Amino acid sequence: MKKLFSTIFIALALMILFVGCGSKEVDKEEVKVEPVNIHVIAPNGTPTLSMVKLFEENPSMGDGVTVTYESIAATDVLASKLTQQEADIAIVPTNLAANMYNKEVPYKLAGSSVWGILYLVSTEEVNGWEDLKGKEISMIGRGLTPDATFRYLLTKNNVEPDKDVSLKYFSGGSELAASFISGKGEYALIPEPLLTKVLMKRKDAKVVLDMQREWSTATGLESYPQASIIVSDDLINNHPEVVDKFLNAYEEGIKWANDNPLEAGKYYENLGIGLKAPLINKAMAGCNIRYVGATDAKESLEAYLNVLFEFNPKLLGGKLPDEGLYLER
Repeated sequence: MKKLFSTIFIALALMILFVGCGSKEVDKEEVKVEPVNIHVIAPNGTPTLSMVKLFEENPSMGDGVTVTYESIAATDVLASKLTQQEADIAIVPTNLAANMYNKEVPYKLAGSSVWGILYLVSTEEVNGWEDLKGKEISMIGRGLTPDATFRYLLTKNNVEPDKDVSLKYFSGGSELAASFISGKGEYALIPEPLLTKVLMKRKDAKVVLDMQREWSTATGLESYPQASIIVSDDLINNHPEVVDKFLNAYEEGIKWANDNPLEAGKYYENLGIGLKAPLINKAMAGCNIRYVGATDAKESLEAYLNVLFEFNPKLLGGKLPDEGLYLER
């Protein structure tokens, strides 16, 4: 009888053991994490610089989340990738965010991060906008946002574009820089960080007008949101916690870059897309990188988009975007 009880006891113990193991397996199945693959893109230059800490360190965005980063050389390639929805998150010219939204490409603007990078440089003394009358000014972006911004500020300061000043357009920043450095022209509207490179080469030139300060004077707003971060509707709807984590990491990365410009420059140089760490170190302050969420940036965003719309509605896809453009957090 004792032997029988002993056998029954052992059998029961084994059953309990196997049942326990089985429930552990079920628990493992219950906590299995669904993989989330996120592709992030940003144009070369200041937009990539704003995200350089994430590019280099690729911090964790949660269990099962894989993030890949890509820096894009040309804006047309960027627009194509967005149209094809090949990116989940992107840093884009703010007008492109509005343009994509108006074309019903499913992205929302989560915040703005590049607050103007245009500076007028000259070898001559300039005490105000009146001194520009009769001058030829070299610049880039015919019909695009730099053109719209500069023409708006000329007009606000009683200087009539194409009548009081002559605007000479170059196809790109490299061509503009080479021309100005060689001594052709005494006035040029140049973006950072290219500006720092130009001033290092042409020692007799200096910044005579800061477009960001001039915008503030003209509008009463701090500056204009030249570039913004957009997030796909799919990622927002299905993984809101990942979106929050990413945007927080992005904001922290911008603060780090501003506090550590040389290290940010080294990270940028590691990407192999053209700019060296010492130059980034000098240029960082003029790049005006700071993160402002869409809700807080809304007044500035709407003012900027209105100026662009008045200049050329096509820059925004033919109309001003409605409230659905913005991601509420």
